[in-house]
Amino acid sequence: MIRLLLGLLLALAPLHAAEESVPTQRVGQPLRIDDIYIPGGEVKAKPRRDRKQPLVVRVMEVRPAKDGGRYFFEVQGLEAGRHNLAEYLEAPEGTVIPEIPLETTGELAAGLVRPHATEKGELPVLGGYRTKMITIASLWGAGLIGILLWRKKKSAATGEDFASGPTMAERLRPLVGAASKGELSTEERAKLERLVIGHWREKRSDIAVLPPAEAMVKLRTDPEAAPLVLALERWLHAPTGSTPPNDIEQLLAPYA
Repeated sequence: MIRLLLGLLLALAPLHAAEESVPTQRVGQPLRIDDIYIPGGEVKAKPRRDRKQPLVVRVMEVRPAKDGGRYFFEVQGLEAGRHNLAEYLEAPEGTVIPEIPLETTGELAAGLVRPHATEKGELPVLGGYRTKMITIASLWGAGLIGILLWRKKKSAATGEDFASGPTMAERLRPLVGAASKGELSTEERAKLERLVIGHWREKRSDIAVLPPAEAMVKLRTDPEAAPLVLALERWLHAPTGSTPPNDIEQLLAPYA
């Protein structure tokens, strides 16, 4: 009986020792496996072709040995479990890589504790980010409305019209002066015609429906528009620098 027990203990002893010698590291942490003898040609780590491979293997150093080499590896386990490093190595034809067991575990190191699970809770209604942004936007809008009302009230009190700009006569005056001297460029002449036709289109419905060429023909016979239109045509063919300013102002009178 005693011999039988001793035989069982001797048989189990190598297995127990083998389990204890398996290198172990936590998931994500580098594990060094040094001085592994592999006979035959040089061994390399297999290329990692996708993210499903549970180990990342690097050959750190190879030292020549008789009929082979001694290898130093760095392994990073991405999944917990027992692995055979030989499955992640490639060797020349005829080289047999022995089994190199290792284990990765998800257990925390001694002394480390897992954080407590958080509990669901209600966010405070007042003082939250959304409430703060709504309040700021409301204050900004109220301030803008106040400024606009203040400016409107001020302009009404002083008679100032912020929307007013140069009158049509003021816009036409430099162009008409240049036309009288024959100094009007092609672009300025086109601009002058657009201003004249646009002015009368706003004032007269019968002019508004006509194309520009027909509108200009009709304006040549119009009692109000004709003086300036005819003067422009005359200056186009015979420009003169002697047109008195009062004559120009009379031509611009319908546009004031």
